[in-house]
Amino acid sequence: MTIVLGIVAIALGVYMRFAVYKHKLVYKDTELIQRSMIVLKEDDEVLAWTDFHKYVRGGGSRSVSSDNAPAANNIVKLLNYVFFDQYHIDKLTDIKKEMVRDFLNDYGLCRLQGDTQTAHRARSTVERCITNVMDFLEEMLRQNTSCKMKISDLYTQEKKYSKQKKRYITIRKPIFEVLYGNEVRPMLRDLPEKVFQIIFNRIMTIYPNLLMLAALGAFAGLRPSEACNVRRTDSPLGAGIRFEMADGNIKNIFIDLKKELVLRSDLVSVGKIKKEREQRVYPAFLEVFYACYQRYMSYIQGRKYEAKYGALTLTRDGKAFAYDSYRKAFHDVVEACIPEMLASDDFEVVTYGQLLMEKQISPHIFRHWFSVKLTLYGEGVEGLMYWRGDKSPESVLTYINNKSDLERQYEKVSSEIFNYSLWKSEKQQMALKEGMHD
Repeated sequence: MTIVLGIVAIALGVYMRFAVYKHKLVYKDTELIQRSMIVLKEDDEVLAWTDFHKYVRGGGSRSVSSDNAPAANNIVKLLNYVFFDQYHIDKLTDIKKEMVRDFLNDYGLCRLQGDTQTAHRARSTVERCITNVMDFLEEMLRQNTSCKMKISDLYTQEKKYSKQKKRYITIRKPIFEVLYGNEVRPMLRDLPEKVFQIIFNRIMTIYPNLLMLAALGAFAGLRPSEACNVRRTDSPLGAGIRFEMADGNIKNIFIDLKKELVLRSDLVSVGKIKKEREQRVYPAFLEVFYACYQRYMSYIQGRKYEAKYGALTLTRDGKAFAYDSYRKAFHDVVEACIPEMLASDDFEVVTYGQLLMEKQISPHIFRHWFSVKLTLYGEGVEGLMYWRGDKSPESVLTYINNKSDLERQYEKVSSEIFNYSLWKSEKQQMALKEGMHD
């Protein structure tokens, strides 16, 4: 059997799969551009380059640095399903609506090859995949009129009122019903205040190389990948952080997230900026953020770093932290905190420590803690969106709608300046004696 990619026929191999290949280039000497191409691989060897990427839409962003990677990953799942796993078609134009229906249902129910028994995809994830697949097939059908499947076989269009845009918009509704697992999985995300203190204390005293990554998430609301993009004040690429002082007091802190720039000589992407912007640090956290910054800069003083780029957060070899490295290091921190939680005389802390022995949390927990604090401080939808750097109100509405539950779960807090003395404890001084991880 062969598969046809354009005018090229490829003999079918045993371990042949479609995959995403990331092509990198540096734009204007500073900006890292990545494009996701769809290739055919056997084991780890690229056998052929396809032009299927031309059908993949990138989410509507006009930024030159925007990439279509999330959509491309979903399309690769579709291609492997119809070419190799289920139907064994010879060319893309052989695809039929039944194949699309079966793929989306197996995706929603986590029955794809490689899905584990514990796999779960939320409804929003399934809907995003539906959009990616419909976009891809719609563009493919427009450019290949000989294909037997038609756009009308896939979806109908209907009008729906958008509260966000305050007008009626046209949406696509699949012809067929798409199933998905309706199990609501509780996320191990809520972070009790005492657990937050334990984790942050551990970072400040034992893992100081992670201090600014944590502070950018907890006190500025940045996503972990965005925190990895922050530069030093003296970066040749422009100041990554600006401090506004008056009479020796900190009045404002601005973080430059306007563009994803090259921050490593090996061209490794440190992570994505979901919304390009200049982000201010929330007023209640100015003092603690500035104190963390001063402590961190004192820690890295004299250490090697790639001065050409001036990344703020550094690995042991002086390169900018990438998100994957940060995530792994954060897991090490949490693992080290579990014994202290289990030894606590606070039942809630002990219970959380027991949960962490079975489940993992990610650095996103700091952004969640930040969002909870702002909700309890009285921020509304617009305020939360601004301070979190959100494009849509979807995420913040979760916090607003659950505010009464949050108030019951957490002690009532006011919008007074955050108290930095939280970490000036005897426990912190004892931890310092244990030595620091580099």
